Amino acid sequence: MDYQNFLIYLFFSALPIGIWLLVCLRLDRSAPEPAGQIFRVFLLGALVTVPLMLITGNLTAWGEKNLILSPVLMILFCSFLIDGLFEESAKYVIFRLGVYQSRHFNQIRDGFIYGMTLGLGFAFSENILYAILSPNIWSGTSLILLRGLTTTLIHFLTGGIIGYYWGLLKFDRKHSRYFPLIGFFWAFLLHGFYNSIVRFNLHWNIIPLGILLVGVYVVILRRIKRMPD
Repeated sequence: MDYQNFLIYLFFSALPIGIWLLVCLRLDRSAPEPAGQIFRVFLLGALVTVPLMLITGNLTAWGEKNLILSPVLMILFCSFLIDGLFEESAKYVIFRLGVYQSRHFNQIRDGFIYGMTLGLGFAFSENILYAILSPNIWSGTSLILLRGLTTTLIHFLTGGIIGYYWGLLKFDRKHSRYFPLIGFFWAFLLHGFYNSIVRFNLHWNIIPLGILLVGVYVVILRRIKRMPD
């Protein structure tokens, strides 16, 4: 792949990421986070994606080669126990180590903002890497645009869920230290369901995908709007 194709992939990956990032920052317009901290969290998500994709890709190939499972069970295995488990675990750990102790993380709402930003970093690198693996520039660009409407949103949402539960732990001391695992569990389930629907590759799967993504987005949006500024 030449550098011109890479620049095209970079542009088309950044386009939907930028739109979702603006949505994210608009939710925090009453007390905006520092631009440098937003960039730092985004970068954390983007950088961890490369080794993470190597791990999940190799595990998926190993499972398809060595495990004797029906097609449905293989889809569920890869979607939940590889993609969902490893990717959401990475977000969970990065948020704890790279965001939780930050002085800028000073209210529950910030958990949503930083978690969503972290998820967008994941999606940015992941979209580019999938496009690079495509056979040509047209299929790669089409894949990025499609993922910009779907997969980017799932990372945006699951990151927000994980960040929200870390925020509840930090600013509501009635919760035990294991409370954020509930957020991880919901993110893991959401990611697994999403990937399962995609992997079934049915012509009508846009319907359950749309219901899933829009429904979760509306729930999160209502929760954020109910928070005090």
